[in-house]
Parts: sequence; C-alpha cells; structure tokens
Amino acid sequence: MKKLVLLSSLLISLTFLVKAQTNTWVIDNMHSNIGFKISHMGISLVEGEFNDFSGTITASKEDFSDAKADILIKAASINTDVQPRDEHLRSADFFDVEKYPDIHFVSTKIERAYGNIYQLSGNLSMHGVTKPVVLEVTYLGQAYEEQMKVQKAGFMVKGVLNRDEFGISSFNFPMPSGAPMVGREVFLNISLELIQK
Repeated sequence: MKKLVLLSSLLISLTFLVKAQTNTWVIDNMHSNIGFKISHMGISLVEGEFNDFSGTITASKEDFSDAKADILIKAASINTDVQPRDEHLRSADFFDVEKYPDIHFVSTKIERAYGNIYQLSGNLSMHGVTKPVVLEVTYLGQAYEEQMKVQKAGFMVKGVLNRDEFGISSFNFPMPSGAPMVGREVFLNISLELIQK
C-alpha cells in the first residue's frame, strides 16, 4: 500500500513538472510588426516601424501569465517610407545609430490586468539610456500551423514613451499653437506572432 501511495505521489509530481516546463518562443518576423506613431506640428501623426528585430519569450503557463521577454531592435532599421527623413532619424539628431545601434527591452514583471490583457513591466535601453517602462499586452491565443508544423501564439502590444527621457530631444521647439514640432510622446503599436521552439 505504501508503495502504491509513493508511486502515485511520484506520478503526480512528474505530471506537475511536465506542466510546469518552460517553453521558449521566438518572434516570427514575417508576421510581426514593431510600429510607432508620433505627432508632427501637433496637427498630424507620422507612422513608422522597425524592420530588423528579434526576440525570445519564455513561459511555463499556457496563458503566458508568467512570461519573460527579451527583445532586440536594430535602430538603423527605422522606416517611415521617406528616405531623407529616415536618414535624419538615424543621425546624431535622433537615434545616433552608429553610436547606439541597439534598442533592447528586457521584461521584469508581468501582471494580469483583466481577461487576456496584461501589464508588462521591463527595462528599455535606447540611445544610451535605460528606463523602466510599462506596456499593455493583449494575448490573442494560439494556433497550430499545419504547413510548417509549428505552434504559434499572437499578441498586441501598446505603450507610450517620452523620447526626452531617452535623450532624444531634437526638434521639440514649440509651434505657434504651443505644440512641439516633433512630439515628445511616441505611441507604440506592436503586433507579435511567436513560434514555439
């Protein structure tokens, strides 16, 4: 009888360990987008994105409620569909990509806000400055891609950054309306599709 109880306890423990196994996911760049919007003269929004990025997310829970994220973006890959503007954004006036080539985010905590929406806290390093940020993450679920034989998961990420806090303060002089020439707030709009490794 004791052996049976011991065996049952062992099986329960093994089941728990399997369920608690940490899964590793990587960003599927073909189906992901790291976009942003920023005010121009206080009367319009300029949209852009970064084309070169990578990231790893680990989680042991099916709903990603214990997820940890590490995402790297190449600043020089900024793209607003206007070449002269993109070259200016890469210059020392803004991102200074030769001196600061990487934008790096490492999560520190995730908390469920409600339903499938989470608050993801972490440290963002950009332009030689590291600051804590909080992002809103919406978990969209999972699907199996039959053709590639891989499990996938989807997320939407939103957030607001103040570029002044990262030492990127050029062209923020006021217009007659009082609004800055280039807005201080950067609105993030990110779509991520992950592949389970």
